[in-house]
Amino acid sequence: MRRILSHLGRELAALIFPDKCLKCGTYITNAEAGHLSTSFCTFCTGPALPVYQPPFCTCCGVPFDTGDTHLCESCLKAPPDIGTARAAFTYQGLIREAVGLFKYNSRLSLAKPFEACLYEAFTDYFSDVPIDLILPIPLHPAKARKRGFNQSFLLVRNFRAIYRKRYGQPPPWQVDIQSLVRIKETPTQTGLDIAERERNLKNAFAWGEGRDIEGKSLLLIDDVFTTGATCRAAAKTLLDAGAARVDALVLARA
Repeated sequence: MRRILSHLGRELAALIFPDKCLKCGTYITNAEAGHLSTSFCTFCTGPALPVYQPPFCTCCGVPFDTGDTHLCESCLKAPPDIGTARAAFTYQGLIREAVGLFKYNSRLSLAKPFEACLYEAFTDYFSDVPIDLILPIPLHPAKARKRGFNQSFLLVRNFRAIYRKRYGQPPPWQVDIQSLVRIKETPTQTGLDIAERERNLKNAFAWGEGRDIEGKSLLLIDDVFTTGATCRAAAKTLLDAGAARVDALVLARA
C-alpha cells in the first residue's frame, strides 16, 4: 500500500509540477524514473547517448576510433598507478553539457539518473573484480564549502542501497568518504596540459590513519576523466599507503 501511495504521489506531483528539459525548457512527458529522460526531452537526448564502449585502452580506458581494445602508447611507455579506468559515457554531446550543469550549476536533479548509469557501468566492468572500498574523489574543504556538495560522492552515495535491493544482501565493499582527503587547494585544471595538471596535483591527497588499506583493492569514483591526473595522484597516495590495487570508475571519459 505504501508503494502504491508513493507512486500516486509522484504521478500527482508530475501533473502539478511537470519536469522541464534542462537544455531547451520543453515539458517532459513519459519520463522513466532514474533515467536521464527525467531531465532532458527526447529531442535533446537524440537517438542515442554517447555510451562508453570498446574499443579502448585496456589500462587507462582512453577510447579508440577504430580497431581492437589494447594498451595505448602512453600506458605502454609508462604504466600508470591506476589498474584500469572505465566509464559510463564518453565526454561529448549532451553528456558534456549535462555534467557541466550538474557540477557547476548545481542541477542536483541529475544526481540520481547519473548514479543509476554509473552503477550499470560498475556492474559491467567491476562485478568480477574483488573490491574492498569505493572512494569518491574528495574536494578540498574550501571548494566543498563553496560548491556545497561533492559531485563524486553524489554519484555513488546510494550504491550500497542499489546493491542490497538488487541482490537481497549487503555488498562485499564499503563506500568510504572520510579516509581519502584533499589537503592541497589546487586551481582549476581547465586549460592546463598534462604536465601542468600533474604538477598542480602533486601531494594534493592524503590517506587518513583511521582505516588500514594494506593489501586491499580500491575503486576511485570521479565525474570526468580527461588526462587522468586527478585519479593518478589519488591512486599514488593510496598505493603509498599500502593498497594492493587501485582502479577508477568515472561518469564520463574524454
